[in-house]
Amino acid sequence: MQINSGLRSVLAVPWVYGLFDMLVGSKAHQEWFITNVLSLRNDQKLVDVGCGPAQILDRLPGVEYVGLDISDAYIQAARIKFKARGAANFLSGSIEDWTLNPLTYAADIVLVNGVLHHVDDDEAKNILEFAYRILKDDGRFIFYEPCYLIWQSGISTYFMSRDRGQNIRTEQQWKDLASSIFPLVSTNIVTGANRLAYVHIIGQCCKLASMGRMEERLGARSACNVGSGSTRSQITSSTSVEQ
Repeated sequence: MQINSGLRSVLAVPWVYGLFDMLVGSKAHQEWFITNVLSLRNDQKLVDVGCGPAQILDRLPGVEYVGLDISDAYIQAARIKFKARGAANFLSGSIEDWTLNPLTYAADIVLVNGVLHHVDDDEAKNILEFAYRILKDDGRFIFYEPCYLIWQSGISTYFMSRDRGQNIRTEQQWKDLASSIFPLVSTNIVTGANRLAYVHIIGQCCKLASMGRMEERLGARSACNVGSGSTRSQITSSTSVEQ
């Protein structure tokens, strides 16, 4: 469920969304996430599900980028802003539409940043299944979402409970959701990423080329880079799930 009434409704306007992100976000954390978690190379393809106005594209290397969003306003804003950039495509619509579009396939990384806490478990699984389908073998699915802990500060809980997305999950719930689709899942908890005292979870999931012996799976962990690229100052805990 998502709340779009009152002051929250203005975030549907692309320039307001961008201003809000600039005011409450941490540029240093965003740079860290791009460098150490996404770890993209120039020859790789990133599919960004729920890309909004595609603000992340300003900070990415020369990758092939496909931005997907249900909002026509966000997609149109991204097309205008990045019209001169090569190897960048922006598609509005739904999962059903994107599944039929060949531009979305053969992704090295599928990113879902701040989307899954806006939808229920069934919709979230649809997104994860779509991500699994369009990834290359040994590709990575990365999600970045607010996360409730068994204990956190009152101010953090207050702001998170008033988020537009009303499906913020606990760490275990996020792991269970991701591992229902992906065979390898690693999660990290992040604090101090924005000025509203949010707690976030970074999930890195791997689409294995083979579901063979355990040693093959452990080898795929290295190839997929699951759980790597963490910084001690920002990540407070980590866990992994193997089915």
